[in-house]
Amino acid sequence: MTASRLVVLGSALVVGVGSVAALGALYLDPARAAVGPLPAQALALPAGTRYLMGVDVKRLVASPFYARYASQRSGSRLQAFTELEERTGLNPERDVDQVFVAGSQAGAPGRGGDSLILVMGRFDRYKVSRSIETDKRGVTSKNVEGTTVYLLQENTAGRGMGAAAFLDDNTIALGAQPAVEQTVIARARGQAPLRENAGLLALLEGVHVGSTFWMVGDQTLLSNLPKTIPGPGGPGTSQSLELPALKSLMVTGDLDPQVSLDLTGEASDEAAAKNLADIVRGFVALATLQANQKPELKQLASAINVTTEATKVHVAARVPYEVIDSLQPKRSASAAPPAISR
Repeated sequence: MTASRLVVLGSALVVGVGSVAALGALYLDPARAAVGPLPAQALALPAGTRYLMGVDVKRLVASPFYARYASQRSGSRLQAFTELEERTGLNPERDVDQVFVAGSQAGAPGRGGDSLILVMGRFDRYKVSRSIETDKRGVTSKNVEGTTVYLLQENTAGRGMGAAAFLDDNTIALGAQPAVEQTVIARARGQAPLRENAGLLALLEGVHVGSTFWMVGDQTLLSNLPKTIPGPGGPGTSQSLELPALKSLMVTGDLDPQVSLDLTGEASDEAAAKNLADIVRGFVALATLQANQKPELKQLASAINVTTEATKVHVAARVPYEVIDSLQPKRSASAAPPAISR
């Protein structure tokens, strides 16, 4: 074989290997496997998931909102965070990165649906496992695809009402036993059932990556909401407004440097979208009219913008913290902290 042919063959091999490596990075890299704000691990969620919610705990804790209002309620931090650390050694502000909530049904009023929570961060796996085993009575466990699944509050039929499991060292799944076990099995087998849910994935792709909190779902998410609401005159009036049905809903929000909220609802047709937009504009206008009694309402109303695009309704709110502070109830003189005696 001549030297020139060897060079050509060597070049072809280099290009081939490089192409295979590039394709491997494209399909195997977890970052590229993510969909919108949802990381690759969460694609093991059941295909029948109807709604998803996510919170970037790091961004939440670092936000002015958390510093202003969460600390006001409990002295220095959320009470739930304190209790969690006492029981598990898990410091949410330090150890938890993200929390995701998934559900296949909305559930009856007063009852949760078939929901599942994924908590992602850096954990002391042994300490958390021991906490689950000893903190609740009647906890049992089973092996599912090589993963320990803890069954919580078992009934007489031997079926756990709830379950918890580590999907990996950085991910804990908690929720209804069937949903937890389905997710454990899919994760162990390297499957991504949620990719089969094209509608939900399309909504996820529209969520801004880096949002502090977000929510997407189909009409199931809204099934427990009232179909009608009192008109602008208030609940004492005979007039009521019928809310057009929504096919899907997407909500995203950020908390720095102000409270930013974006809602997008898809109605059945353009007429329904315009009707819903007019209802929202009506309540915004009502707040503006009441500005004589409460000037802060005018600032709040001016921070809300409502638009339509074909069958979609967009509501955008950009609310400075000064406006939120002005809406807080004023502290009375009697509520002031007592003076320290000398």
